[in-house]
Amino acid sequence: MINFLLEQAPAKANTWWIYVVLIVLVIVMLVVPTISNRRRMKEYNQMVDRLRVGDEVRTIGGIVGRVTKITKNQNGATFILETGAKGSKTTMEFDINAVGTVLTSTYVEEKPAEKPAKEEVKAEKTEAETKAEPNAEETKAEEVKTEEVKEVKAETKAEEKPKAEKKPSAKKQSNKTNKK
Repeated sequence: MINFLLEQAPAKANTWWIYVVLIVLVIVMLVVPTISNRRRMKEYNQMVDRLRVGDEVRTIGGIVGRVTKITKNQNGATFILETGAKGSKTTMEFDINAVGTVLTSTYVEEKPAEKPAKEEVKAEKTEAETKAEPNAEETKAEEVKTEEVKEVKAETKAEEKPKAEKKPSAKKQSNKTNKK
């Protein structure tokens, strides 16, 4: 291809730009796959780090099962995979890198508690103090409202009592007459 391009160009023309384009293309073809591979490896390592007992996984060999034990030692980490039906369960030990995908996970992401800035803490304290010490006008208004509510409830109860008392007495009298 280079010879074809060079033959097409006039003999005295500069051909340095063709070499620059080819070098840039080679560099792009080498750099882009390594960047995407790093991203993929980072995601895989996070998945393996989040692996917990009870997770359902598929190995790179296609075996599906539930992780029952994870052991970390000098040579790396291994896990025991339980697979099979209720009556015929089988356990196998795999290297941790044999995990292909995690089908169901029991991992719960823990959020670190953020320390609020000193100004925010002071602002929260002043808000709490103002809420704890309401104005005298507000307390009087609340007391009046609660008294009005109590009065209304008392009035409705007083109206319901005579009606409720008359009905049972009538029933008692009718029961006495039926018995005679």
